[in-house]
Amino acid sequence: MPMTIATEEPGSMKPVLITGASSGIGAACCEWLLARGYQVFAGMRSPNEDARLKQQYGERYQLLALDVTDAESIESAMNIVQSRTDGKLSALINNAGVAYSGALETLPMHQVRSLFDVNVLGTFAMTQACIPLLRASRGRVVMMGSISGILAAPGLSAYSSSKFALEGLSDSLRNELKPFGIRVTILEPGKIETPIWSKALQQLTTKEEEMSSDGHSLYQPLDDFYRHYAANEKATPMSELLAVLQKALEAQHPKARYTVGRAARIRSLLMHLPTALRDRLLQRAVPVTSDD
Repeated sequence: MPMTIATEEPGSMKPVLITGASSGIGAACCEWLLARGYQVFAGMRSPNEDARLKQQYGERYQLLALDVTDAESIESAMNIVQSRTDGKLSALINNAGVAYSGALETLPMHQVRSLFDVNVLGTFAMTQACIPLLRASRGRVVMMGSISGILAAPGLSAYSSSKFALEGLSDSLRNELKPFGIRVTILEPGKIETPIWSKALQQLTTKEEEMSSDGHSLYQPLDDFYRHYAANEKATPMSELLAVLQKALEAQHPKARYTVGRAARIRSLLMHLPTALRDRLLQRAVPVTSDD
């Protein structure tokens, strides 16, 4: 289904900062925001300007060299945003994120630290830096969570725990920032067709090459499951995510959280089951070893 882009108007030049804007969800959100009339600060580690967007939207499309794991990079980016918005920001979209899968025993700790640096600490740092600008405009914070942040399947211990952390951060901040008129919403999508899944496949291949033959064979069914999921699981259309983003940014009373996509909504229902039953269903659905 082709993505529908609205015509300009609702954003009326309101400034929005989005992280992880170089591809996938971030790039799609940038184009959608621009089409709705927002002024967009597109943060990415290695700025790669979209000439088409620059030609169409001019100064409303501002690239930022932004590494959410680097304090100096954040400070430099925020100086630019502050100088070009009179110290006011209508919204921060914390989208930057990475995904790794695999049994905990097989995950290199440097990858786990890197994942938490981006998904969790980077989100903390960006939100902290933006609060004064958001307070000045009674703005909004949108967290890009995941259905894996409320339902943790085998093989996603690192990724799920990072997304669970965003759930806790969102719940705390929603009440912490309410006195200042700042709204906080977390989006919980299932699989959206983006490059993050091809990157996850590459990570699986690299991990298997580095793993001992015993470790590789022990968890082979688990890795095969996620390889098949990444390559074949039907993805939720980007248009569904953008429709929910619109609610988070523009609804007078946005919800605390939005589950995105039919598959994610079905999986969220598992959380209402007794833990033992939920575990049995997950164990049947996701094979860990050849004995499962």
